Parts: sequence; structure tokens; C-alpha cells
Amino acid sequence: MTTPHTTRQGIDRTYRYAYLVPAVLVFTVFFLLPAFFGMYLSLTDASTYVPETNYVGLDNYRTLFGDGTVLWNATRNQFVYAALVTVGKTGLGVAIAFLLNRAFRGSRALRAVVYLPIMFSTIVVGLLFNYILKADGPVNALLEPFGLAQDWFGSFDLALYSVTAVDTWMGVGWTVVLVLAALQAVPDELVESAQLDGAGPWQVTRHIKLPYIRHAIYLAGLITFITGMKAFDLIYATTGGGPGTATEVLTSYVYKQLNTGALGYAAAVNVFQFVTITVVALVINRFVRRMEASP
Repeated sequence: MTTPHTTRQGIDRTYRYAYLVPAVLVFTVFFLLPAFFGMYLSLTDASTYVPETNYVGLDNYRTLFGDGTVLWNATRNQFVYAALVTVGKTGLGVAIAFLLNRAFRGSRALRAVVYLPIMFSTIVVGLLFNYILKADGPVNALLEPFGLAQDWFGSFDLALYSVTAVDTWMGVGWTVVLVLAALQAVPDELVESAQLDGAGPWQVTRHIKLPYIRHAIYLAGLITFITGMKAFDLIYATTGGGPGTATEVLTSYVYKQLNTGALGYAAAVNVFQFVTITVVALVINRFVRRMEASP
């Protein structure tokens, strides 16, 4: 026999799942279905120039892995790019966050200035630095008397590092905000207790603040690395993947294949990139969990 109590429990359960429906629907339509469609395309010879699409199985993947030099170069550049921006944004972001956590005149304005670049359009930032760092640009005009002028985006040796430096400048503010919020949540009682026990600024930072905010540092590093593994717009705006293949990454390689109309092959490269990012993210997340669990 149904009682008001059981009816109420049923309603509560229904409401709980009903609230999930919009999120599940959006995730399915805009993420799951395109992902599965992309995987299907990777098994076909789909092209923008030929209306007929045929199932070719793993042929696109055989072609991809058969051209090992191109794949290895793009994958290596993607990992190097992601690693450099992660180290740069996380390390510099933590340092700036500790600086801005101090009370001094102009600290609020400085926080806004640090975060401001992330609000700019990536394409605009890329074009701006293309002008600033070009061979006859203002930066080289200042460095020329010292013999330090370089072709920052045109050099095979410097192009990738130049783009990562621009990306670090643009995105470090996000890490600063995340770490600064964690720093401001450190209980004052812990700091005061350590100071009463004779701990100096370095001891307080090392043994109190850093352990307390390490979850924020790990999160910032993980998200930055995953974002770096998908980087495209800034690379496209500054170097276009050049010179040669010096800044060619998986995303720019996909873009070039799309320009040739090879949808099936481009989808295969995208699937390879997705699997690579997923595996790396899981490994990093497992490592982070172990680090957080350790005393």
C-alpha cells in the first residue's frame, strides 16, 4: 500500500534525476555525439571534395602511423609546448600569487593588471606579438645595440619557445587567481601559531602555506597541461606551424589536413590526439592523487 511517505520519497528521487536531464542532454548533443561521429569519420575516406563516403576501416590510422616522422614531430612539439607553458604558468603564477598575497599599496590594481591579458582575444595577442617580435620590430630595435636581436618567430630554434613565452604571459593570470584564492584561505591561526613557535617567513611558506595550497597548484598545472596539449589558436596566429614544422603540433596538423579536404584522415589524427590527452591526463591525475595523499 502506498503511503504519503513513500510517495514523497519517489517524488524526491524523480526530482533528483530530473535536474540531471538538461545537463545530460547538452553533454550528449554537443560532446558525445560529435565525438562518436568523429570516430566514425576516422574510419572512412570522407572528403569535402568528394560527396561519396566509403568505409575504409583502419586505413587512415595506418597512413598516420606509417608517416612516423610527421606524427612524431607534431606529437613531440605538442608535449614540449604543453610542458613549457605548464612550468611557466604554474611556477610564475605561484610566485606572483605569493607576492600579491602581501598587503601593499597598489596590490589590487596589480592583480587586475596580471589577470588582464587572459581577457584579450588570442588572435589579437598573436598578431600583436607578431608585430612586436618581428625582425625589424620594436623589441629587436632595443636589443640590436647589444647584439641580441633575433628572428623570434622565424628561427627554427627559437620559434616554439617564443610562442610558449607569449602563451605564458597571456595565461599566467589564471593560475595567479586560483593560487591566490587558495592562499587567502590559509587559516591565520596556523600562520600565527608557527610564528609564535619561532618559524620565519621561509619556514611558514614551506611548511604551512605550500602544503595547504598544493591542491590548487596541482589543479592549475593539470588544467594548463591539458590546455597546452590542445593549443592551436596562438600558434596559428604567430607562426602558423612554421617555420617549416618547427611549431607544428597535432592541432595545427589537423587544421592543415582539413584544408586539404581529408576529413577522414583529419578525424583519425584528432582521435589519436584525444586518446593521447586522455591517457596523459589520467596518469597525471593519478600521480597528483598520490602526492595529495602523502603526508
